[in-house]
Amino acid sequence: MTHHEKQQLSGKLGLLLVLAGLSLSLAADELQTHDCVIVPSAVVGVSTAVPGVLESVSVERSDRVKKGQLLAALESDVELVERDLARVRAETEAAVRLREVSLAFDKRSLKRVNSLARDKVVSIDERDKAEREEKLAVWRLQDAKDLLRQRELELQRSEQVLTRRKVHSPIDGIIVQRLHHPGEYVEDEPILRIAQLDPLYIEAIVPMTEFGSIKPGMRASVVSEIDPNLELSADVVVVDGMGDAASGTFGVRLALPNPDYRIPAGVKCQMRLEGARVTLETGPPSDPELVMEPPATADRTP
Repeated sequence: MTHHEKQQLSGKLGLLLVLAGLSLSLAADELQTHDCVIVPSAVVGVSTAVPGVLESVSVERSDRVKKGQLLAALESDVELVERDLARVRAETEAAVRLREVSLAFDKRSLKRVNSLARDKVVSIDERDKAEREEKLAVWRLQDAKDLLRQRELELQRSEQVLTRRKVHSPIDGIIVQRLHHPGEYVEDEPILRIAQLDPLYIEAIVPMTEFGSIKPGMRASVVSEIDPNLELSADVVVVDGMGDAASGTFGVRLALPNPDYRIPAGVKCQMRLEGARVTLETGPPSDPELVMEPPATADRTP
């Protein structure tokens, strides 16, 4: 085989190897890309802690809400009156002041009786009676203080009863559904549904052949079906510890930051783990002599 023929054969072989490498790389890329869906990180059905008639609902569907924001309230006229009555009782200290005055008087009286008893002007019975009145005054004062403390606790309970008749948002999010309106009697069913959209979750189903190669903390690129040109970055937060025998897959969850709510939830996407791409670098042989040649024919010259 001439040198020119060797070069031609080497070029053809190198081209075939490059094409084979590209095919393997594309196949590996296809295996590393998985279908997924973008979902809210939480969907909360908000309800009241106690049954009652709904008085107001201050939000509508698609409204943004903050954690702790007042969303709805039950009718609470009776509870408001009971709270005000408990406050008046808790703020009334007349009984304590009265017992303090009585104790001060009994202490002075006991002091005078003891002085007269030393001079044997009063009997022992009179002194014992004065001591008893002083001790009773001490316990009457303590009883008045205990009663005042009980009334303060009753006020706190009344305030808690009112708080339980109001609905506050447990998370930052968006109202996705309003289920009841003012005037309706509600018991244990949700009034509103709130979706938490920061962060979003990426739920992906991955073949069992990749089990063990995906770990929490790995990063992945995500492309949603509504904006294929925008590549998002997410982190793996959950990897299922077991797979599904019927489908031969296991689940992976990724967290995707969404502070400005720019990324919508409830859309399909494609997910590819970073660093998982497999490529095969090949090229034409640098030395034409490495190309296999047909075996040389035997020299038949005698």
